[in-house]
Amino acid sequence: MEHVGICALVAKVQQMMVAGHNRIRSLDSLRSIAILMVLFAHSVLGFGAPTHLAPAQLGGMGVDLFFVLSGWLLGSLLFKEMAQGGINVRRFWVRRWMRTLPAYYVVLIYTMGQQILTKEDPSTPWTYFFFIQNYDYPLEIFSVSWSLAVEEQFYLFIAPFLALTVYVKPNIRLCLLVSLFILPAIFRYLGWYSTNLETHVRLDCCIMGVMLACIKYQHNQIWSVLLKYSFGMAIVSTVFFVLYFYQRWFPLSWLGDPGFMARAMMFGAWVVFANSSNKIRWNLFFPGANYIATRSYAIYLLHPDAIALVNRVTIDLPFLVYLSIVFLLSVAAAEVLYRIVELPFMNMRSRFKWAA
Repeated sequence: MEHVGICALVAKVQQMMVAGHNRIRSLDSLRSIAILMVLFAHSVLGFGAPTHLAPAQLGGMGVDLFFVLSGWLLGSLLFKEMAQGGINVRRFWVRRWMRTLPAYYVVLIYTMGQQILTKEDPSTPWTYFFFIQNYDYPLEIFSVSWSLAVEEQFYLFIAPFLALTVYVKPNIRLCLLVSLFILPAIFRYLGWYSTNLETHVRLDCCIMGVMLACIKYQHNQIWSVLLKYSFGMAIVSTVFFVLYFYQRWFPLSWLGDPGFMARAMMFGAWVVFANSSNKIRWNLFFPGANYIATRSYAIYLLHPDAIALVNRVTIDLPFLVYLSIVFLLSVAAAEVLYRIVELPFMNMRSRFKWAA
């Protein structure tokens, strides 16, 4: 019995090692950068956004980096499935929902419970339960959830859309995706929106990720060209990224703030570079990136509560101390949510017919 137990433990460790090995380290680094950007930007806001730090709120662009990464991941899964004969839309939806919904609803119910305990006349924000709160601005609670609404609506749309193009020629499919990429800019130009949190004007980055996946899996020649120039594109994109931050302190009249299409192209270049070679995949990595990346969703859900808690119990802290406490509290809370909610539901997917 002891020998069987040891063998089972060894097998489990080997399985975890294989799973960790299959992860692309460079993409984990980008996920980590994305969540750290968001956490930093929101911490600046929670700190009161003093003049010398206020421009750093541009770090909220980390959400757009998340969108590109999400589009890339989902597009890669769907195009791999398409190559095998078709797309199982129901399976795609169930797997995504089992990954995203449990932790989201736990945090949403916790947030609503706080409202009930602390407010005399708490509202019942039913839109949050159906992920349409980004069309019901301003958000009364759980303000970061607007981006989750965008993603969930994107999930509902992208799988059926690609499934309908299974028998379409690859060139036509890519043209359709390019058209989708342009549409949000047209909607913004025409003013067909109330806020820029609405999904139809915020899909640039999501579609960019899917476009890149389409090119990789169905347009080898174009992908080869992108890989050939990936280093140069990454350098140019990074220079512009740095300039966008720099000009918030020392304005550059010719630059301005990055539009959503510009962010999509900038972060798309990063994703291409992160996939450009095995050496880049291995070396574009920093200690702790895998840990932060795997907990990034939970950190995103919980970091506003960490900021609120620090603001309630501390005063007159230097910003770096404030930021460090927010980060540690966010990671600690995220670890609990990840272990107790996210992991069990992800592991449970293999037990369901439509998710296995």
